[in-house]
Amino acid sequence: MAHRRPRFRFATSVIAAVVVFAAPAAIAPAVAVQAISGPTGPTFGNPTISGIQGTGFEQNVRLDRDGRIFTSAPGTIAAALSFMYRSLDSGQTFKLVPAAIQPHGKLALTCPAGGGDTELATDSANNLYFNDLYAGNFATARSSDHGRTFPASSCAAAPSSPDDRQWYAVNGNPLAGGSITLAYNVPPNLTPLPNPNACLNNILVFARSPVVLPQTAGTQFGPVQTLNVPCDDKEGIMGNDEVFSYPNATRAFVIHDNDPLTQVRMGRCDLVPFTSSPTGYANCVDRPISTFPAGRTGANFPTLAIDRSGNLFAVWEQAGYDSGASEVTSDTLLYYAVSTDQGENWSAARLLPTPSLRTNVFAWPAAGDAGRVDVAFYGTSASACTTTGHCGKGPDSVNGDWGLYLVQSLNATGSSPTWSQPVQASEHFVHRGSIQTLIGSQTGDRTLGDFLQVRTGLQGEAVISYADSNSITHFHPSGPSNAQGLPQGMFVKQNSGASLFRRAGSVHGPKVRVNAVQVGDHPATLDSAGVSSSDQPNLKVLGSQVSSPDASTYQVRMLVSDLRSLAPKADILAFGTSLVWNTQWKVPSSSDPNGGAYFHAYMESTNGAAPTFWIGQDAAESSGGGVNLTYPGSLQVTGSYTPTAPGLITINVPKAAVSEPGATSEILYSVTSASMTLAAPAESVPSLGGAGGLDFSLVDAAPAYNFDPTQSTPPFSNCPEADGNGTLHGQGGGNANFQFDGDRCEDQHQESVQVGDGSAGTNFHSTSIQAKSFDPSTRTVLIQGEGVNAGHPVTFAMVAVDNGTLSGVFSIALSDGYALTGTLLSGSIQLN
Repeated sequence: MAHRRPRFRFATSVIAAVVVFAAPAAIAPAVAVQAISGPTGPTFGNPTISGIQGTGFEQNVRLDRDGRIFTSAPGTIAAALSFMYRSLDSGQTFKLVPAAIQPHGKLALTCPAGGGDTELATDSANNLYFNDLYAGNFATARSSDHGRTFPASSCAAAPSSPDDRQWYAVNGNPLAGGSITLAYNVPPNLTPLPNPNACLNNILVFARSPVVLPQTAGTQFGPVQTLNVPCDDKEGIMGNDEVFSYPNATRAFVIHDNDPLTQVRMGRCDLVPFTSSPTGYANCVDRPISTFPAGRTGANFPTLAIDRSGNLFAVWEQAGYDSGASEVTSDTLLYYAVSTDQGENWSAARLLPTPSLRTNVFAWPAAGDAGRVDVAFYGTSASACTTTGHCGKGPDSVNGDWGLYLVQSLNATGSSPTWSQPVQASEHFVHRGSIQTLIGSQTGDRTLGDFLQVRTGLQGEAVISYADSNSITHFHPSGPSNAQGLPQGMFVKQNSGASLFRRAGSVHGPKVRVNAVQVGDHPATLDSAGVSSSDQPNLKVLGSQVSSPDASTYQVRMLVSDLRSLAPKADILAFGTSLVWNTQWKVPSSSDPNGGAYFHAYMESTNGAAPTFWIGQDAAESSGGGVNLTYPGSLQVTGSYTPTAPGLITINVPKAAVSEPGATSEILYSVTSASMTLAAPAESVPSLGGAGGLDFSLVDAAPAYNFDPTQSTPPFSNCPEADGNGTLHGQGGGNANFQFDGDRCEDQHQESVQVGDGSAGTNFHSTSIQAKSFDPSTRTVLIQGEGVNAGHPVTFAMVAVDNGTLSGVFSIALSDGYALTGTLLSGSIQLN
């Protein structure tokens, strides 16, 4: 399945550049008490399937300045294949970036290598950067059109080879005076970094881009700057790097553990001109953050965030450890430390409060204004520790149900920081069994990879990429450890609670959708190798819903723009003649060894013929060393469609055929409808225990929702009403006014959004509407697009809620940092 990457643990060496290392400082002991529970935790919207194709193995995430969201995940080095996904609607839906070659997903780059670790970055000008590890070096690429094309790329971006685990940190626009700092590991005793001492630990290095020519930004990196002294056991494996511009210097930071995994450290260098340093770095130091001789870290990266005031926040996993017995002696919990002086000094390590969660790994922080921090992680209430005090390999030997959690602090730099209670952002657990970590000597299940990521969105909200493995493609072992399956890539976004930006105050996003979703008109195109087809009305999904007409049946419906013809248009025939309209959902289970199942139901037509209807489970297809998720049918069922515009697909699903023993609830999670093309009928290559199915080319997808049989399912509307105007409290102390019209089909008026907030200097009006989604059950509308604020172009995301006889709620976030949310003081919102 997804590739297995060994952690290099070799010796270090230095290059000619002078590196100044600080003398070890006295390390304060960890404060082994939980912080007092503080603010109410954030809440989250519906988890979205970001990887309908490909995989979600250690998926990362980045946002650009206009709110576009990009994720990537490694495929396999054998196939030189990694995946990159993009959302243009604030994370409501994802597809492969247009540069990906359908159906497998390989990016159309001049460099054919790849398939290992992936890393993304965006800069201040919205350029997108991609880095893909392979056996020899890094394959790198840059896009200036949001992932449609990558005209600049390289097969040998780094001056060393082979390399391991790369991270990016961007300063400004590397094409116009800025730069990218690449942090990575180099195994020792290899040119051009000879190591005559033959040590056994990694070499941690920085490399910077561009060196001379701006057009090489993100594709070629300069000479490496080593950050650890040879043979001193200072580097085990590093976490992410970050760059921040202080009044006195622009500095790059990278967090790492030492080789015995008994210390967490911070490397730091000043960014300087290449004319004054051959590497572009100077004044490098490597300072300790926390030391724990009787403990161990490495599950699998210590991680770092910097808030907008330049305060550093470090977080890591730690457990007690008996090196003689090679055994963990306590639960694996989260610790953190803060530096308010650019990493010169660090607070004592503190235990991050996670009540009832006894094993926690893969912690990742995101920061906003001073002291405001989110930390996301995988956690479980299960413990590897027995009543006799033995804890085996910790996370690698625990048998738990792991969920995605987040905690938040709004005063992390204070003397008595407070934290919210852990919030389960994933709605349900996403993995069953163990997790592979360095703490446990890499003996656990590696299905989820080595990390998840959280970033800060335009409203100061948490946006998280992670993986869900609760399906037959988990291939959960009955005995051997170190199993690896194929997880699905997932994304979830905060929809309420405190913002990490003080100016925004609180976050307001779409409520959790239940039983149905409907969207506005939008382009539905098949994108491949940088080229998009014409709009495909018979594959354009305008709505999705599930109901239960009787005790034995689910009824799945999809609203499609035009079903008067089921035949593929001429410009997509090369991608297959079988069209599929598919709805999938997740069912976690308390008894399934794999954690649950992903079921799906679809209508299918080949060359426009009369359709058939099928149900089944997801599967994994392998060709040429690559692996992709597939959705073959296993049982034909009844259904119907209306040959109209719009058209309605109805599929009758016998509950007994999609039941999961031990289902944790009656809810169907992350119900997602999508359309696709295949070279042959989807069921023509059946699944055998989760292996099989056919690759497909994705055309369109609808936002996710949950099906709750205790709630009614609203009907589709031929023209959902979406109008509003009124006032609410503004940002600067006065009142703000707004007006929106999102239902051209109902009143023939131009769709628009306007906001005026004189006390904050905001005068916004939209220029184009790019996406709309309606939740009829909660009477919520999300409108997104482009506009102008006080003469400057921006993008926007607006959410409005019709509360019936109660006051409505209006929220908007602009890409220039303006955010407004609140209950109406006057006016009204009408959504029907």
